[in-house]
Amino acid sequence: MIGPGSRFVGDLFGDEDILINGRLEGRIRVERDVEIGPTGDVQGDVEARSVRVGGKVRGQVLATERVELSSSAVVQGSLQAPKIIIAEGAQLEGQVAMTGVEPPPAGSKETEG
Repeated sequence: MIGPGSRFVGDLFGDEDILINGRLEGRIRVERDVEIGPTGDVQGDVEARSVRVGGKVRGQVLATERVELSSSAVVQGSLQAPKIIIAEGAQLEGQVAMTGVEPPPAGSKETEG
């Protein structure tokens, strides 16, 4: 955990859940979940299984399962995950790519007009 009022400069790697409520300048790459709380401010790319953003991120956000932006989130950068949830009020400036999602088979109800 990086608490409010704390500042970390450098890359953060690991296999545990991470909670950011302070400022981080660098890359985050973990095997589990990352939560950037309402007072969190990340300048760098974030890679994890699941990423929840309630604060600020300037960089790419990549998740193998899901990305969730709460209403207080401010993201300047791209999002990439199979599941992406963006709450009303969240601010996003960048591209969104839903990866790992296969299109429905031809002839299914979802592809018929």
